[in-house]
Amino acid sequence: MPLAPEIKELMAMIAEAPPEVIGGPDLTIEEARELVEVGAALTTPPEQRSTVASAEDHTVPGPAGPVPVRVYRPARTTSSPVPTLLWAHGGGWCSGSLETADTAARALCSLAEVVVVSVGYRLAPEAPFPAGLDDCAAALAWVRGTVAELGGDPARIGVGGDSAGGNLAAVLAQAVGSHGVPLAAQMLVYPATDLDLTTDAYPSREALGTGYLFETAELVRCVERYLTAGDDPADPRVSPLRGTDLSTTPPALIVTVEYDPLRDEGTAYAARLRAAGVPVVHQDVAGLAHGTFDMLGLSETARTAMAEAARALKALFASR
Repeated sequence: MPLAPEIKELMAMIAEAPPEVIGGPDLTIEEARELVEVGAALTTPPEQRSTVASAEDHTVPGPAGPVPVRVYRPARTTSSPVPTLLWAHGGGWCSGSLETADTAARALCSLAEVVVVSVGYRLAPEAPFPAGLDDCAAALAWVRGTVAELGGDPARIGVGGDSAGGNLAAVLAQAVGSHGVPLAAQMLVYPATDLDLTTDAYPSREALGTGYLFETAELVRCVERYLTAGDDPADPRVSPLRGTDLSTTPPALIVTVEYDPLRDEGTAYAARLRAAGVPVVHQDVAGLAHGTFDMLGLSETARTAMAEAARALKALFASR
């Protein structure tokens, strides 16, 4: 399917913009982060985001100090507890925030009728692996300890995230499945599942690596910031696709998009989960590029895909 017209138009605008507006590979990390924040605000302004019953900021105890979280509660017609989803934002482990995650978090809260706890984890390169992962684990522990107060059902807690956040969520799902009370669901949106930059196992990295909203060269820069000397890309805490036993991970919803260099590794992870006996719903969305779940205000195609993903997430939790 051709690229969605609204995404194609956005890419044309980016291509025509002067370097001082869109930056490039020479951006400082601070400039890159600011560009991500501005982009999220422009593509889905606050007034175009989903309405929720409440959105409250908190801090939770973390391994290096307080971790910021934002708790979204859905409008409900019943007092019965609802599922709870811990959400990790994208941004290549180096950028993104509670603000950039706001669009997706609100949409999932409203459409899937779940409590969403969005995590503002520490970012690389100042806080490289495993800092962000440890913060997400701490936030998950807090959710489990306070889920009843949040209005959630202790038996229906899940993890999710997009891009780098999908990577963190997948790693959490494996760790909890092996060592803790199993989770009810995992939602991985165009996740990075294998951080080996030398492998040729994923043709989409080359075929779709330039000319779209996220490029393979950017993936390389992000991984180089996230990992430090001595970190092994084959470590399952870095590359969840390299996990040896996936059988204890929760039922999964995996969303990949057509024009994304990460598409094939997301598809490969879905296949590995299935082979391990894990129930998997894999939605491969035509016409979209990486990052477009943050662009619901811009793209009707993305809004439709988000609604379909939210329905699948709701059904996944309902089956528990």
